[in-house]
Amino acid sequence: MKILITGSSGQLGTELLSQLEIFKKSNNLKIISPSKKELNLLDLQYCENYVKDLAPNILINLAAYTAVDKAENDVSNAQKINALALKSFSVALKNCGGHIIQISTDYVFNGEQQTPYLTHHARDPLGIYGKTKAEGELILERTLNKSNQFTIIRTSWLVSPWGKNFVKTILKKLKEDKENLNVVSDQIGCITTAKNLANLIIILIKNKLDNKYLPSHLHWSSYGATNWYEIAKKIKEISASINLINSKIIINPIKSIEYQTLCPRPKFSLLDSSYTTKLLGIKNNFWINDLESLLKEIKELKEVKEY
Repeated sequence: MKILITGSSGQLGTELLSQLEIFKKSNNLKIISPSKKELNLLDLQYCENYVKDLAPNILINLAAYTAVDKAENDVSNAQKINALALKSFSVALKNCGGHIIQISTDYVFNGEQQTPYLTHHARDPLGIYGKTKAEGELILERTLNKSNQFTIIRTSWLVSPWGKNFVKTILKKLKEDKENLNVVSDQIGCITTAKNLANLIIILIKNKLDNKYLPSHLHWSSYGATNWYEIAKKIKEISASINLINSKIIINPIKSIEYQTLCPRPKFSLLDSSYTTKLLGIKNNFWINDLESLLKEIKELKEVKEY
């Protein structure tokens, strides 16, 4: 089986390639993971030709324009990467019969409801990032729905030892050990570790190898509801308990209105993963447990890669 992975240098790509190293040896997989220069998602015709010539059995699209505030003033590039490139991919895959696994986001919802979002809930994004990701989903649905050639995985608040993310940002702040740190407390959602999300992708690959049905839409994150302030407090608490960082910094809750950003954030973006757990027979962990596991992993990697 031939698997093409875009965006493999990001935090999810780094984790997925690591897990695939073990898995591919016993399953005769050929992994192709081009760099941004080798596969430029801004060149739409080249994207189509690249996938058409390679004819992968699975295309795992991890590439995305994720700078949510920058996207507000860079609409064209955000749309090309998050949406129009998917048109190129889907047209090529429709011809060769391959399946695309697309990573999407909680930002496709407006955050106005108070119960976790199900896969069938209507999209209504607030900012350019969410709008372009929603457009990408719609393109896949319109192009590949009849042939069952796509799986969209919506996820939220991705964290890992790799790249830039909230956990690593807070760890840097704790190291600075200033007196106060203000963190937004009125945005409700949940973290997703790259390790668990990569594991879900591996399960989908296994099912594809076994010629099993792959669902069109999935949600995946850790279990439970939280907010950025609570996560930051737990990072401080757990880091001290495992002797990663002992900080005296005081973490204060603030409202979103006190932390101005160009892109509006959904106030409630909790995803319901129950369909995924039932369909695939897997379990998602409570977010504090996943956070503790991640911080322990970061501690182990500290000497190799500074956060």
